[in-house]
Amino acid sequence: MIDIAKTFLDPAKVSRAALYGVSPDRQLPANLVDDAHIPFLGFAGPQYWPGGVVLLAINPGGGGSSYQIRTPQDDQLLPLIVAFIKSSSDNSPRHFAAMSSNYAAQVRTWNLWRILAPTLEACGRELSEVAYLNCFPYRTFQDRMPQASALRASWTNVVEPLLTGLRPSTLVALGKKVGGVAERLFRGPGKLYVVPRTIGDSYVSEEARVVLARIRECQALSSSPPHYAN
Repeated sequence: MIDIAKTFLDPAKVSRAALYGVSPDRQLPANLVDDAHIPFLGFAGPQYWPGGVVLLAINPGGGGSSYQIRTPQDDQLLPLIVAFIKSSSDNSPRHFAAMSSNYAAQVRTWNLWRILAPTLEACGRELSEVAYLNCFPYRTFQDRMPQASALRASWTNVVEPLLTGLRPSTLVALGKKVGGVAERLFRGPGKLYVVPRTIGDSYVSEEARVVLARIRECQALSSSPPHYAN
């Protein structure tokens, strides 16, 4: 966990302004603007090993116009994210573990869990054994797709360094939006899968079931998860 915490620390310091560059940030949510400058990078479970499974979503929700006051969940998680960003390399593992634990607990309450749970089952992993990343770590106006230039900047400055440190043997993109980004930009040695999502993640589509079956088959062919020397 110590090396993984350090892997997350530098990408966590990449600001929203750095990703949007010199152009005006027209995707800043209308409400809770300060919160929109806090990056939701994701987390790694305490039993994740380099060479494991990484799940990749597109960007965090919470940028809609109805989002006017912090939820109880944000009241818990956002201070933990900030504490991790401000931590030193010496105490970052402790702050990273606290952030990851809360993040993982919240994931189970999201609609996304309806597709994430069967994805974990197909991979033969528990949530504590995987890493979960957002391709773009900041909230956007009305939860819209981040603009193309910001997505590319995020991949270069946030996602790619994280994947280099995590060294996944399997990268699972949760949804076609992030799948399209990963298919264009992912250059790692790991196997990439794209699991389609439905509106509101209300059900698991037949197309997703086909991909999950392929993941399950490939994972079954692996006698044991790969391990890499740190």
